Amino acid sequence: MKSLEEISQGGCLAPAVLNQIEEKILANGNFTRERVRYELEWFCRDLSLNRYYFTTTPPDLIAKHIESLRAAEIIAENSGETPDLQVASEQPNQAIYLVAAVADAIDEVERRIEAKYPFCRLQSYRTRGKAHETPFRLYFVSRPQFPARKADDPFRFEIAGDVDFVGRSPESTLRRYRQAWEAVRSKEAPFIDISDAEDETRIMVALKQDASKRFLYDFSHVLDTYDLHTTRKYVEPFADGKIAFSFYLDRIDNEELVQSLKRDLGAVVIMPSSKLSSLFLQRSFSAQETLYAIVVAHFANQFLTSDSEEFQSISRALEGKPEVKGLLGKLKTKLVKDTYTDSRISQTIAKFPDVVRLAFQQFKIWFSPESGNGDPDELAGKIREQITAGISWEVERRIMESFLKFNKVVLKTNFFKSDKASLAFRLDASLLDPIDYPDRPFGIFYLIGKEFRGFHVPFKDVARGGVRLVRSRTEEIYDLNSDFIFDENYNLACTQQLKNKDIPEGGSKGTILLHLDSQDKAESAFKNYIDGLLDLVMVPSPEIVDLYGKEEILFLGPDEGTADLMNWACLWAKERGFAYWKPFTTGKSPSLGGVPHDEFGMTTQGINEYVLGVLSQLGLKEEEVTKFQTGGPDGDLGSNEIKITKDRTIAVVDGSGVAYDPRGLERKELGRLADARSMIRHFDRSRLSPDGFLVLVEDRDVTLPDGSRVPNGEDFRNRFHLLPFVKADLFVPCGGRPRSVNINNWTLMLDDRGKPRFKAIVEGANLFITQDARLRLEEAGVLLIKDASANKGGVTSSSLEVLASLALSDTEYRSLMMVQDGVVGDFRRQYVNQIIRKIRNNARLEFLALMAERKRSGTACSILSDQLSLKINTLADAILDSHLRSDKGLIRAVIADYCPDILVSTVGINKIVERVPVSYIAAIVAKHLASTYVYVKGMHAGEVDFLKFVEEVRNGELKAEIVERSLAG
Repeated sequence: MKSLEEISQGGCLAPAVLNQIEEKILANGNFTRERVRYELEWFCRDLSLNRYYFTTTPPDLIAKHIESLRAAEIIAENSGETPDLQVASEQPNQAIYLVAAVADAIDEVERRIEAKYPFCRLQSYRTRGKAHETPFRLYFVSRPQFPARKADDPFRFEIAGDVDFVGRSPESTLRRYRQAWEAVRSKEAPFIDISDAEDETRIMVALKQDASKRFLYDFSHVLDTYDLHTTRKYVEPFADGKIAFSFYLDRIDNEELVQSLKRDLGAVVIMPSSKLSSLFLQRSFSAQETLYAIVVAHFANQFLTSDSEEFQSISRALEGKPEVKGLLGKLKTKLVKDTYTDSRISQTIAKFPDVVRLAFQQFKIWFSPESGNGDPDELAGKIREQITAGISWEVERRIMESFLKFNKVVLKTNFFKSDKASLAFRLDASLLDPIDYPDRPFGIFYLIGKEFRGFHVPFKDVARGGVRLVRSRTEEIYDLNSDFIFDENYNLACTQQLKNKDIPEGGSKGTILLHLDSQDKAESAFKNYIDGLLDLVMVPSPEIVDLYGKEEILFLGPDEGTADLMNWACLWAKERGFAYWKPFTTGKSPSLGGVPHDEFGMTTQGINEYVLGVLSQLGLKEEEVTKFQTGGPDGDLGSNEIKITKDRTIAVVDGSGVAYDPRGLERKELGRLADARSMIRHFDRSRLSPDGFLVLVEDRDVTLPDGSRVPNGEDFRNRFHLLPFVKADLFVPCGGRPRSVNINNWTLMLDDRGKPRFKAIVEGANLFITQDARLRLEEAGVLLIKDASANKGGVTSSSLEVLASLALSDTEYRSLMMVQDGVVGDFRRQYVNQIIRKIRNNARLEFLALMAERKRSGTACSILSDQLSLKINTLADAILDSHLRSDKGLIRAVIADYCPDILVSTVGINKIVERVPVSYIAAIVAKHLASTYVYVKGMHAGEVDFLKFVEEVRNGELKAEIVERSLAG
């Protein structure tokens, strides 16, 4: 038995420390002194552990590690396994693993660590095994111990890190980790740093916790693709949700290799789960090639279509038969989606890796700032040759041709940017099939990240619209959402463009589809989506090749699941230096000068004005009508619909279930829920009449008061609006999925005599009813106001919020619009009230214009709404192309009429014109002239009428006429 002095001579610990460790193990009484001495010699000397372990690990913990390893070794020996291949000791708060340093063993143990011990400290060393000289890898895992901190205390590095880490690490180590921690706190993108230390290359990566999923495992695979091996690895989590990884390798002197490695590390950080990930794990593709393949696979899934001449002929033959034509369209869509499934696309891509590699080379030549030499056209020829010669099945050919199409329609991307939180691509909208997408948008932003994929679709170079999160409760729902996420986004953006007829910005919409395994990562997904968008609108950038080359401005607003994140997006745009950070998001909190839609019921103000107009047309009093609404008291529209109105509401449907009472749901109880923003599940059942009921989505086998059974509460909720006993004077959808009423089910909105179950429908929720179904309902006698008209109040509010941020200086904005210490200034109070008046005025004007034209022509309101929007937008475009956009007298008159009075009196017209971008002023002139002209003079007024109208505007005669017209009827 060797002495402690002899063991000390070849190791890192003094005899006294070795003695302390030995006595600690012996005190537990599990091993003899001879066995302990043998284990000490092996662990503290022969294993050749890095000195860092011994300098940062207390003796008592070293003793635990040695004892745990020996205990695990005994278990492995008794189980008949080879001890050197797998030794594991797992406890609730710590674990130790010793495995052969081969890829499969490392993969297995690192997957296990990330699954069983997420967000834990880790030290890993490449070392020698007991039986022979084969390299082994040793892992020490422990849960972090953070110092106590008051909830409202700001984080500092010293209290964010593990107590032992901060207390025992050398100052040089703490300095590096502090730099990484501070860097990742100041940006959404990961921090990646590669540096040299003596004979080693050190890689440090700092991430937010959500982005760290699978990173340890994926990093090992990145190194495998370069035949590199780490000598040691460290993982340090921080109490604020950040996590730092440090990897040490033998020194790398090849700078090109270092940069390629850095890019691949950035790729694995944002790589989503995908069937194509196996191509990276099997070393078929690099991390960047795999990420590119995943991007194009999702692109193909969204944009591949089948539009044969036969289909077009059948479609033309079915003109005038919308039900059958709707079924044909549904059949076509089903055939396309069944043909180009995610699985088939992934299998095909994996089958032809050479095509992918060539396509990535072409993509890199076009969009990498360091692309070097290469002819993209020559590569395109090679790709076509390979596809033609090697792929016989048309479906597979079209899938692989998607790589060429994708490369062709990309105009700019952050793919090769060194620090990015997600991938973003600006696509040329010409890629859209005009038959499937008849209204071409201005552009398409396509984004993909670890937790999501999504789009942003603007219809003008300056556009605004909401961003919505799309969640999926089941795999089946996710597959459906995944297939149609772009279609949903496109349709929402089209509607937004129609409803933006009163404001200078074009319409836009954004969607964020959470991956199935990231349903709890909504905030992280939103932040990464925003960061990607900013990458592409904040150009020029030395790391982004911009083939478009013109300024694009996006203003974003709240939508489903994102209302609470508008503040963050505004402040993040400011942090990144975006020139338009103040108006970047609307619906912000008052402390940032925002005008939250839900607080003031901005969208509902417009909806309610339409409701009042409809009731007037029908000769009904609001207090006497019965109403059914989808969208509950927890939402913006649903809660404000309850607060603002005076009707007798018989049913409310929301995400939690259905409350129904044919005698009317108690308004006081509805108001209580609306004030608390609580879901309908919290409705007090004691407030229901004997005929009323409350059915929740999780309910099963419920008996209703009439004796009928409800087998499944969720299914009952989903189809409640189609059930025959649901009848009311008025139906106001304030929530619900798109296409809830469509050409295939609209007849269920009729009773058994073929009469409508609702006299009027005011469509507060976007796309709740399809256009063909709207027309059928109107033919059946329903007075229906479609979404693009009914819910435009929110966009008016948002646009005027944008205007204030552009017209006021930073100092004025802070003092006049921002609510400080709960004090609302007089300017802000008046500005908000004038926004509400403008919303109601615009809604009333459009309603009167629609009713007048409906009476004159007999055309359905759903068609007239689109025609009116098209008339306004077309006229506005013509004004923008004319001399009127620069007519100073006209500009002053329009600005005076368009802007809220309090803004004009406070800032002055001259300063407004001076401060607001020229293009935005021109858009105000064009849109306000066009919309007011159509509302006041009618949809069929001609050029002579317009010239006369312009003179009236220039002479200040406009406002009085609008007020008079608004009060008419």
